[in-house]
Amino acid sequence: MNPGKGPVVRFRVQLLVVGFALALGAAHQAQAAPGRALYKLPDLRVGLGDDNQGDTIPGPTRPNGSIHPSPDTLKASNAGYNPAEPISGFAQLHSQGSGGVTTYGTFLLSPQVGEPVFDEAAHLSPKADETLAADAYSVRLTRYDTKVEITPAHYAAIYRLTYPTTDQAQVVLDVTRKVGGLVASEQADVQLFPEQGRIVGHVKAKGYWNPALIDIWFVAEFDQNPTAWGVFDKAERRDGALSGRTGSDERLGAWLTFKTTPTKPLLVKIAVSFVSAEMAKALLDREIPDWDFERVRRDTQAAWNDRLGQVRVEGMAESQQRRFYSALYHASTHPRDRSLDQPAARLGRPNWDEHYTLWDTYRTLFPLISVLRPSLYTANVNSLIHTFDKFGAADTAIIGGQNYHVGQGGDEVDNVLGEALLRGAEGVNWRDAWRVARFNAFERRRPRYLESGYFAVGDRSPEPNNQRAKSGSSTLGFALNDFYAAQVAAKAGQTDEAKILTERSANWRKIWNPDATSDGFSGFLMPRYADGKFQDIDPKLGWDGKVHNNVGYYEGTAWIYSYGVLHDLPGLVEAMGGRVRFNERLNHALDAGLIDITNEPSFATPWLFHAIGRADLSSRWAGEVVKHFTADAYPGDEDAGAMSSNFVFNSLGLFPKLGSDLYYLHGPRYGRTVIQLENGKTLEILAAKAGASRPYIASASFNGKPLAGPYVSQAQLLGGGVLSLSMSDQPGQWIYAGAVLTARADQPSLVDGKTSTGWRAAPGQSVTLSLKAPACIAAYSVSVGPDQADPSHWTLQAHDGRVWVSVDQQSKVVFDHRHATRTFPLAPGRYARLRWVLDGGSEASVSEVELIAGASCAAPTSGAPPL
Repeated sequence: MNPGKGPVVRFRVQLLVVGFALALGAAHQAQAAPGRALYKLPDLRVGLGDDNQGDTIPGPTRPNGSIHPSPDTLKASNAGYNPAEPISGFAQLHSQGSGGVTTYGTFLLSPQVGEPVFDEAAHLSPKADETLAADAYSVRLTRYDTKVEITPAHYAAIYRLTYPTTDQAQVVLDVTRKVGGLVASEQADVQLFPEQGRIVGHVKAKGYWNPALIDIWFVAEFDQNPTAWGVFDKAERRDGALSGRTGSDERLGAWLTFKTTPTKPLLVKIAVSFVSAEMAKALLDREIPDWDFERVRRDTQAAWNDRLGQVRVEGMAESQQRRFYSALYHASTHPRDRSLDQPAARLGRPNWDEHYTLWDTYRTLFPLISVLRPSLYTANVNSLIHTFDKFGAADTAIIGGQNYHVGQGGDEVDNVLGEALLRGAEGVNWRDAWRVARFNAFERRRPRYLESGYFAVGDRSPEPNNQRAKSGSSTLGFALNDFYAAQVAAKAGQTDEAKILTERSANWRKIWNPDATSDGFSGFLMPRYADGKFQDIDPKLGWDGKVHNNVGYYEGTAWIYSYGVLHDLPGLVEAMGGRVRFNERLNHALDAGLIDITNEPSFATPWLFHAIGRADLSSRWAGEVVKHFTADAYPGDEDAGAMSSNFVFNSLGLFPKLGSDLYYLHGPRYGRTVIQLENGKTLEILAAKAGASRPYIASASFNGKPLAGPYVSQAQLLGGGVLSLSMSDQPGQWIYAGAVLTARADQPSLVDGKTSTGWRAAPGQSVTLSLKAPACIAAYSVSVGPDQADPSHWTLQAHDGRVWVSVDQQSKVVFDHRHATRTFPLAPGRYARLRWVLDGGSEASVSEVELIAGASCAAPTSGAPPL
């Protein structure tokens, strides 16, 4: 079809309308500014590997940019690129760090010399002089002796193509392909306007990870007039054709031919829209109205200087700096802000896309955003409300502007909303947020969960093409969703619904099987059949990081998911037997590799020692986690910012405590970090003696005042100030309220953190516990083990420097179950030596005696030196 004047006139009229709307909804654009060249620090080679190494994108983008141009290879990672393979071209859209079915690799631009070639395998080129950077990408295609340079704006990109002297310089555009050269089109069309140096194309894409059909348009413009052109229509080459249209699973492309010399590069600018060709053209004109490649590049440099400049870390070696800022870069690409790529009537409402998926990103990426850019968290929350208003639902996955009700866990939109509320997000109408959460809580949860409180083995997952939802993971996921939805309901004034949802958040207990055992430990979240019976499977069976098999759980096992009750940690600790048994079990799980700390369900698990007064063990395991992040790779798919934000938090010495406004403290890796907060305040984190060999916190204060515990709040961080820590190579030096003190005992099995070991005592026998220095003690605990010989009568004594004096006496104590721990309060006092004495007339087995620190003591009770 010849476009003629009619379509051109209509196109221009629509452009005027769209352009006016964009002017009304114009957002801030970064302007080039002098300063430190932080944009040079990220190394985009980090994470390029496909085999659980990251699947990141080598091409450049803006912070949360809509377009992401990048080189593609035919044999590719999920992100479209394999560094060892020849280049097939440069696509405009890519997904970062995703697994499974590939998405994007859309609108492949292939510079060639000679006759234009559409078959991707036939126009591959080896490469040389490749440079990957946050502001621009460049490479020389040796087959064509052509240098390709790319720099992005937010919605558009500009290419600089330096060909040899030739009258056969080609630009071939593939409209219908996706990553790996596959055809991914339900329908496509293309129009060429040679006199205007423009190509306009559209694809109704299919076959992406999101199974929805996704309409995408592009407008590409050239600064030189072509000498020839044509359309590739399926297998047919149509020279001189000005338009083409293909149907389902049919290929479509176009080409323009130019006469070039090395002294005058060909410039190509291209914009992509999920709304219309007119919108793509308006965005292109708005962002790149001229042909100034270097201006666009300078603006990209300024945008990354601004984003990366929020965090300045001192004390890093060059390689560590490279790794940290690469992670901060990767944590700043998703989700993608497409607020200007909307129909005119919707401009003014935020539109954030590529939630790929919230199951991955609510855990660490959104908490990082809440610290560095709270306004973006608010924008994402309001965008989810906007999505709900558009479609009647807001799903865990939003890709290409389309919902995907994926069954990885539950309805993770509720988690994002609830976390935002708990962390004090401003500018959200929580009654509107409640509309979203209410729909999920009372209409979207799966039918059996709403009726019986659990998702059964064999129940259907919401997605039509892949049954991801499993009894063990989805029941827990829904219970966690209910906890978050309850927070939103309470904020919106819906007290009855908040009460119902709070009660429902305990539904994880519906699949807790206290009789399930593994490695000597009892009690696991186990899949359950519709008739109420538990599925009899090995708690180690499933997706464990080595074997990828979803049995009963999505990407996990009973060992992994049983630590996922993050909204009820006291309940979880008790269900696992109590504090000491929990400690022994968690240490065993981590030591034995039963926890996949490289995958999202286990992200928070190493920090759960905080819940039992052992923050020192969290510090130890945080150090083990960071070792999985190598110099050039992530320990698995990067997952749209999830893995990189995990690394950033680990490096800073903080980690989000989900379900609260708190962050765990585990100790920074480096001596000084300065964070420029969005509100203009500064947060400084000082860590004296920090280093890999000193992972433990010896003391901590905020703005000069000692911290009461191993947490800092969202309000403290955003209020700015100085977080000061002293690091040590020895655990247990930081004595905070609730900490289990590091004691020595003349019966070592009583202070080894285990209930499986113990001491058989006769009446009148005692054990002495000593500290390195007097400490404020406000409680102690006694644990029993596997033997049915529990103590019921005892006395706790303290040495006052001269004699032993009684500080507590117990009688008729009952332990409810094997391996139980009971805690007993004391009048707070400072002690260095205590003695536990068995009373009564029978022998007893004791497994552990803990000394628990108090907040403060009025005056020293004992100044005696330690034994």
